[in-house]
Amino acid sequence: MARPTVYLITGAPCTGKSTLAAWLCRRLPRPVAGLRTFCTGRSPAGALFSLQNLADGTVHPCTRTEGDRVLPLYTVWEETAAPLVRAALQAGTGTLLLDEALPPHPAYPAWKDALAAALGSGLPLVVTASRAGAQAIAALAPGEVRLLDLDARSPEDLRADLAAESPAPLHAGVSVRLFREEKCFGAGPMELLELVGRTGSLHRAAGVMGMAYSKAWKMLRELERQWGFPMLERRPGGTGGGGSLLTPPAWELLRRYRALRWETERAAEQSFGRWFGDFPGGTFLQE
Repeated sequence: MARPTVYLITGAPCTGKSTLAAWLCRRLPRPVAGLRTFCTGRSPAGALFSLQNLADGTVHPCTRTEGDRVLPLYTVWEETAAPLVRAALQAGTGTLLLDEALPPHPAYPAWKDALAAALGSGLPLVVTASRAGAQAIAALAPGEVRLLDLDARSPEDLRADLAAESPAPLHAGVSVRLFREEKCFGAGPMELLELVGRTGSLHRAAGVMGMAYSKAWKMLRELERQWGFPMLERRPGGTGGGGSLLTPPAWELLRRYRALRWETERAAEQSFGRWFGDFPGGTFLQE
């Protein structure tokens, strides 16, 4: 069976869309270009997000607060994302990732045209979007779109299906961890802090990770012991309920760790290409 060229991942917030997209990209032709999205702040209205350019690691805020709402910044997709997508298509990248992509909008023609070009390019394309956004993006596609709905099926079930269709090629895997006498930061603590930033609650963050609250609390206390500053600001309960916010030093730790991880992954990918790009089984065999 031919491999689809467009994968469209949708689901409610915090269902693992970006995580599934990253896993899928490791099974598709390299290099992977495009944009990934992560939480970089929080306001009283909700979580704030930024785009990271996978080509150079730069980060661009892509949401803003207006009253009690968090709104997307379409201008960032129009002025930053659209040229990036065009450049990736012209360079002939292996796979294109558009994480938390906004749907086309008539007021922003450059983004609409870039999105249409990516959907019709024939290159492997992985897109994550909200349910409403996914419908509009799918309507723009000239061909078949493989819909991966995390509200309808679990990530484990979808991965099992995709693994059978797209065996993973040989690739370099990198795990970035920070140490003193013992490990003091890595992917697990990063995910916990990110989810607290997104949800505004340690309890909800633990639930999304499938982790007992007591374990999440213990992890947090250990982080604070190792780093010497508080990771969370507790908010008292009330009509809106209590919760937790990341402290400024915790956000800075996340920012620096993400930058380090991007640079490390990029270096590993480049080194892998030099040493294993021409090795039997070292390249992704196109069907």
